[in-house]
Amino acid sequence: MSRQLVVRVAHHEEARCAVLTVEGDIDRTSSPLLREAIRGLVQESRPRIVLDAGGITFCDSNGLRTLLGGMAMTCEAGGWMRLAGVRGPFERLLRMTDLYGFFAVDSDVVGALRQASEGSAPSPE
Repeated sequence: MSRQLVVRVAHHEEARCAVLTVEGDIDRTSSPLLREAIRGLVQESRPRIVLDAGGITFCDSNGLRTLLGGMAMTCEAGGWMRLAGVRGPFERLLRMTDLYGFFAVDSDVVGALRQASEGSAPSPE
């Protein structure tokens, strides 16, 4: 049974970025919700995004495509997207597909916000 996708946005002015908290399954049905949340932030001139991935319970190829597209959108707008709290099945999927090193990954949101505050360019681990 699919777990409904919930997406919440919090703006962190001190780090000049938005935290996008994602909980549930990212699949064919729910990917458009995530894509629109990322697109909305980019259109609001907020292309620096920390995606809190700790609550992702499942991700299929549509979800991966959405995340890659989100990274492209933010980069094209002069920003970036970091993943925070990647673990469990989602971490295994990123490692299996060799995408773990493609994304800038932080152990948690606090670490990602610290990197953003320090002005560090995102870099894969």
